[in-house]
Amino acid sequence: MLLKAVPDVKSPAFKFKLAGTELPFSGVADAANNASEINIAQPLEDTGVTLKMDFRIVDQKVWVKIAYAGKKAAGLPTFPKKWMFLDPAKLKDKSWFEPQDDSDPGSARVLVENAADVKQTSPGHFAGTTDLTKATDAEILDEAALKALGAAATKVPFDAVVDEAGHLTSAVVKIPAAGKTKAHNYTVSYTAFGSTPKLAAPAAGEQQKATAGTYEMLNG
Repeated sequence: MLLKAVPDVKSPAFKFKLAGTELPFSGVADAANNASEINIAQPLEDTGVTLKMDFRIVDQKVWVKIAYAGKKAAGLPTFPKKWMFLDPAKLKDKSWFEPQDDSDPGSARVLVENAADVKQTSPGHFAGTTDLTKATDAEILDEAALKALGAAATKVPFDAVVDEAGHLTSAVVKIPAAGKTKAHNYTVSYTAFGSTPKLAAPAAGEQQKATAGTYEMLNG
């Protein structure tokens, strides 16, 4: 039931939010239309400033919006408010332009596939354990953290919720403290299935070519 609930390429567009990783992010997954949007808000340490980056990916074409927020953002580089079209030839990291399956941005499927002792605790609510040593593609923990967890990494508790329509709406992996890693939760939230607008390339009047400063930042 859980595996069937995980979104796939046939699922309608939905919103997602990931937390408990080094860089939390949110956005929209619209795999049926080969499109996704990724929203990143990264606080710059000890500055009171947040770097915001929004990426729109449609048919392997990529646009970005970049801005700084916070009281101390004055004086930092400014960027156009329009979507900026990125030229892959000008970027070091080409991964944005490679074919990707964005239907499950939180890697919930690999967590469920490597689960054990799963029980339905109440209608639509499930609990069990998952083996993070077999879910390294999800990048929930780095190699050092997995090593510090030792055998505990093979049986990490998790909860999941499936709505009445059969969609996985949340998954929470409860990671214990080990080594330099504090106890924390890795959280996946999938919502608004079918009510999230389909993604499309920005209209001509809403976009422009990326600036030199944009490439300088992304290649930094």
